[in-house]
Amino acid sequence: MSLTDNQKNLLRWIVKEVRAGNLKEDSIWYIRTLTDYGWVDYKGSDSWPPVTFATFDILEEYGYIKWQQKSQNQYKGALTGKAYKAVDSNFDEPNRSAIRHLIPLTEVEHLDSELWERVRFSVSAGGDNPKAWDTAIRNATVVLEDRMRKLGNIDNINQKATGNGIVNLIFRSNKSVQKDQLPSEELEAYRDLYSGTMKLFRNRYAHRFIDPKPEEGGAIIVFIDLLLKMLDDLNWETENENT
Repeated sequence: MSLTDNQKNLLRWIVKEVRAGNLKEDSIWYIRTLTDYGWVDYKGSDSWPPVTFATFDILEEYGYIKWQQKSQNQYKGALTGKAYKAVDSNFDEPNRSAIRHLIPLTEVEHLDSELWERVRFSVSAGGDNPKAWDTAIRNATVVLEDRMRKLGNIDNINQKATGNGIVNLIFRSNKSVQKDQLPSEELEAYRDLYSGTMKLFRNRYAHRFIDPKPEEGGAIIVFIDLLLKMLDDLNWETENENT
């Protein structure tokens, strides 16, 4: 059992007003009659969250408030140290601010614009359909291959280069386009990363139907988005080295 959002918000408000000096920590007093309701001796001006005596009972059950007296029309009591700890820790709830970064497809403006342009028609037509994700990933790997061609200016070097051959032309030691831009160990790491991606995703999706689960398809698109951004960073560094 845990507090509802309304119950948490009421305790947050009480703690905030006590800290501001608008309520007395050891004399939190709320009344409700046929003609009046509110906090006795409240010195603030903020509106407060919805108040029910049932919520007051629950806050006491959790040990946040100790009621010294209560009746059908009033509750009077004191905050406990546990109340402050609960509010300051946000009731021990995990910080969820990272979730939107872990699931960037929920905010597609973060995706590579060309990538999104090539995959959005398939996934928009059927987000739960594995066949739609199959098409989206196939298109995404073509975007990746095309971006590598542009990085290495490969169309002018070897029109027939595809897949792993493109990777080698860009990252293979001694003869690669990036050989003067990256240390040899880093060059090898890039080659392994992009070579593995081309073999595992580009080749597989180019030659047969995979029809991945939607969550797998989304993860692959996000991964390819990262690879595109890494290529763009390399291209930016190369251009700045040459200026």
